[in-house]
Amino acid sequence: MFNFFAPKPGRFGVASTLLVGRCQTTMANGVTYQFGSHPAKCLIARATVSALTAPISSAGAVTGVLQKYDASANAAVALTDSVNLETLTSKEGTAVPLLTTLTDAQRTLDVGDTLQFVITSGTIDTQPVDLMVNTELFVLA
Repeated sequence: MFNFFAPKPGRFGVASTLLVGRCQTTMANGVTYQFGSHPAKCLIARATVSALTAPISSAGAVTGVLQKYDASANAAVALTDSVNLETLTSKEGTAVPLLTTLTDAQRTLDVGDTLQFVITSGTIDTQPVDLMVNTELFVLA
């Protein structure tokens, strides 16, 4: 028995899991990092972004967006506003709020759907080191 575990009120009976993604290829505007999926239906709860070294651009900000690729619709759904990656503090996680306009269907990661992080702007002069995107999921089924 895990007596040390006491979930906060409102989260009783909720199984949470992390989907961790690492941006491993050379970063450039328009690059999509695929983070995979979960074998069960989940609700996307929240996300954080962190880096050992943040990307640097001499021309504008380097931004990215967390998206869900909806397999049934063959389309991507933006889950967050643009995240300015240049403002990340080295070795610290930064919370990335989900859009308040998302519907339940848009926040649901169904079997076959994937999460991805897309670089939406910026000319990268210094590549990031260990850029990570962590997403908390609530297992529904």
